[in-house]
Amino acid sequence: MPINDVTVVIRWILALALGVAAAWLAYGRVGTLARSRAIMLGALRALAVTLVAAILFGAPSAPPRPATPLVAIDVSASSRRAVGDENSVVNAWRERLAATAKRDAPGAEAFVIVGDSIRDISASDIATLRSDDQGSRVRAAVDRAASLGRPLVLLTDGEVDDAESLAEAPTGSRIRVLANAPRTDGAIAEMAVPTSATAGDTITVAATITSGATATPQAQWRVMVDGVAPATLPVPALGALTSTRVTATIALPRGARSAIVRSVVLVPGDAEPRNDTLSSTIDIGDRPAAVFVSTAPDLDVREALVVLRGALNVPTRAFLRLAPGVWRVEGSLAPISEDDVKTQAGAAGMLIVHGDTAWRPRAAVRSATGAKALWIPAPPTAIARAGEMARTPEWYASGVPASPLAAALAGLPLDSLPPLTLAGPARGTMPVLTAQLGKRGEAVPAIAARIENGVRTVVVSGSGYAGWALRGGRSAEAFGALWGAIFDWLAAGRGDVRAARPMASLMRAGDPVAWRRGGADSVVAVRLSRRGDSVVDSLTLRFTGSSFETTSPALAAGVYDVQAEGGPSVLVVNASREWVPRAPTVRDGVLSRGALSSDAPRLADAGWPFVLALLLLCGEWIGRRAGGYR
Repeated sequence: MPINDVTVVIRWILALALGVAAAWLAYGRVGTLARSRAIMLGALRALAVTLVAAILFGAPSAPPRPATPLVAIDVSASSRRAVGDENSVVNAWRERLAATAKRDAPGAEAFVIVGDSIRDISASDIATLRSDDQGSRVRAAVDRAASLGRPLVLLTDGEVDDAESLAEAPTGSRIRVLANAPRTDGAIAEMAVPTSATAGDTITVAATITSGATATPQAQWRVMVDGVAPATLPVPALGALTSTRVTATIALPRGARSAIVRSVVLVPGDAEPRNDTLSSTIDIGDRPAAVFVSTAPDLDVREALVVLRGALNVPTRAFLRLAPGVWRVEGSLAPISEDDVKTQAGAAGMLIVHGDTAWRPRAAVRSATGAKALWIPAPPTAIARAGEMARTPEWYASGVPASPLAAALAGLPLDSLPPLTLAGPARGTMPVLTAQLGKRGEAVPAIAARIENGVRTVVVSGSGYAGWALRGGRSAEAFGALWGAIFDWLAAGRGDVRAARPMASLMRAGDPVAWRRGGADSVVAVRLSRRGDSVVDSLTLRFTGSSFETTSPALAAGVYDVQAEGGPSVLVVNASREWVPRAPTVRDGVLSRGALSSDAPRLADAGWPFVLALLLLCGEWIGRRAGGYR
């Protein structure tokens, strides 16, 4: 570790004190006539002892030198955004890098580049650098500088993803912002599109439009589905580094397929076309993905819908019966007739009926291959009258029998889950979850499944499952795992039997690809082919334990056809977020005052101090003999 100035002074003072003390003890009591000779011999003794003590104390032979900095160069693609003539700008950027490194880090020998990752380079490599990374992360450079005991000099365009990590940079670290001249640039930062919908449905597409370092004039926003532009809306003028949100309602064309929704912003005088387009995929089916019907709505319905729509991302239409013949659309509470509810329920790929399980959809349109769940809530508990005591029968989840859902439910914390109130044993050929009354007695099925004529059915008994979600922690995770497993198993019965599919419909280059498992296999082979490229890549996805989600490395921008067991899907990877303008996250200047020093050279590491100490002692001995001292 570097030696600070106080430590250096203390070590030399102690060594000098020992040398003076040794000289005084040896020559402090000599006669007057020999005083001049004693002073000379005492000086030799003092110097020799001081030198030996300094060697033993580890004193340095020279003051410490300032530590050479670690130079980190941000090579994220944002430095090439809206630059016009790219070749000349890249050459100018390289020249500025070299000049800034020479001025702010003279004598630097350690150079790294940061962005997606940290890589070592030499000073000569700066002349051939190109900013192509899809991220701008500097944490690794901060850690590298701290481990080396060197200040950090960061050369960046000012847009750092993890700017908070720079607060931990070593003393003396600096930031040099090399920004390009501002130009007109409008971009689409985000877009919200449903992952799946029914053919003929009307969906809402929302986009966030942002501007660069200069104001943008009025523009147009266009939404296209498979190349057809059904909507064009105006975008107001924006100030520098501001944004606005625009929405459009479009009707989907007929025909079941995986469609590409493309959003384009048209800004007059725009200098960067790579951030003007954002695309997403949407699975268009010939029937509703899921319909949830409740004749006795309660908290269980609300929490189950959260899992179905949120965690599983399945578009769901839900209808609630508030009174006999009075139906409402869940969410908006818009009135709807029971005939319309039966029609939509009959066309659903997955149907969940909560409450009166004798309720049936319109038989004429009900698919013979759809999946369904029948949920029988417990009857209301009688309220105790004055002077009476009533005890609500409490059933506790006790086991997960062997079933197609057992693997996903194996980790449920059964001992700590809140109680349920059953409506009787669930009837099915495959018990999924069992419960015991008061944690005693015989275990009965609380949830069961069956397959009849190819139709998958889950029967759920009782109420109180929402209590798991409302408690939070492991209980909430158990609620999500239970209903996620149920809906996933039913999803295979509604026609989506793909072994794995991309989770997010909108992806960007540089981001890991998230996948969701659709079957029971924990290892899934996937083939990816980029449109316009004849190369087919193979990918093996591994889902650990009961998890239904995993990730794979990031992909380059493009449209990919995904082939897995059970069926194909489409994955669109958009340009990196580095192309989207944003406000600088760091400023040019010194991060922390002070300076780090390198290790000072120690006396013990050199040979001359030992030779000098020996010569001094020899000179003293010769002088003593010449003066008649022993």
